[in-house]
Amino acid sequence: MRPGRDGTEYCRHRQPRQPVCRRRVWQRSRRCVAILTSTPALEAALQASEAAGLPSIQVPPSQGKLLQLLALAQGARRILEVGTLGGFSTLWLARALPADGHLVTLELEPGHAEVARGNFVRAGLADRIELHVGPALDTLAHLRAERVAPFRLRFYRRRQAQ
Repeated sequence: MRPGRDGTEYCRHRQPRQPVCRRRVWQRSRRCVAILTSTPALEAALQASEAAGLPSIQVPPSQGKLLQLLALAQGARRILEVGTLGGFSTLWLARALPADGHLVTLELEPGHAEVARGNFVRAGLADRIELHVGPALDTLAHLRAERVAPFRLRFYRRRQAQ
């Protein structure tokens, strides 16, 4: 922060004539959303993923909440997620499902899938989540051959460098 001519402190990221730094506001709001939406099951999922040595590339809580709101707004009863990792985003999406809803998630790494399964059970959402382990393209081809019902919402995680 640096003071302007009028004594108001301006952030170096500010737009012209805007004393409030939008980047800082966004960071603060993300923290607030994370605090307001945190649950013991989600915290346990993060801790279990960390304890298992999974890479820390899960969606932040604010984006998880956004995923949940998008699923609710769509009225999604069936969701497809490609890239489970420890299941953090899966839990957010599954929380948006109705009681008869169904989420199919695909994970390449068996170790990651095992951690995710434990997180689903601890959260009490395992009955709504179907986890497939293996290459996503193969699994998607298999699902297509089985002629499963269409998915209302699809979430694809980009593989990130570790």
